[in-house]
Amino acid sequence: MRAKSLGGVFIFLLVTAIGPCLFAQQDATNSPAAGTKEEQIAAAKQEMSNAVSRVCEIVNRPVKAYVRQGDISVSKYSPGWFHPGATKPDFNTVDVRKTQEFPYADKRFVTSDLNPGIVFVGQDLEFNSMLKYFYTNRTLPKRKLTEDEMLEINKLYRTIGKCEGDIARLNAPPETAATAQADATNAETGEVVIPGQSFETIRSIPRRTRAIYACIAIGLLLLMVIILRVLRAKRG
Repeated sequence: MRAKSLGGVFIFLLVTAIGPCLFAQQDATNSPAAGTKEEQIAAAKQEMSNAVSRVCEIVNRPVKAYVRQGDISVSKYSPGWFHPGATKPDFNTVDVRKTQEFPYADKRFVTSDLNPGIVFVGQDLEFNSMLKYFYTNRTLPKRKLTEDEMLEINKLYRTIGKCEGDIARLNAPPETAATAQADATNAETGEVVIPGQSFETIRSIPRRTRAIYACIAIGLLLLMVIILRVLRAKRG
């Protein structure tokens, strides 16, 4: 009777431990995020493209221009508004609010050699080195952005940075020199890393899959405990 009771307890515990894992496996399979590596890369590229398009839309909204009339005083910039080139932002960390500049704010009206007969109000304009990467029309000055617009861009930048990281991770070869070095024993500190594994490799396993592995391990551990208890009960 005792063995039967222990057997029933074993079945209950095993179902309790592994049952949720089976449902988690089904959910992971049916999840929209699941897919082949190519599908995940395509999804990340699409998400990044959407974020880039939105940044360009905000940054390049036209600034109000006026026809030059009479002998009004106008400050003229040449050649054009911007120097060639642009620095690619660090999408994961940059705050575009901190790089916003107002080089025309002290001028009533401004223009350039690219805009004959057209003037702009200096206080309506800005320059931002961390947005210049997305300036699509450099023949016109850029409109001063609001706080809300810059906060949205910061959020979009984080999305771009995340997508770039995901794409790089998915395109990376299974083994690299860095991984091999991380797998070796650290002679100076005595830290031993399991061969063929690294923290980055473990983190690359989807969270649901790791949860399933953990549940299976718990189930197997419970199985071993129950078997040992049954054997001890029989010997008793």
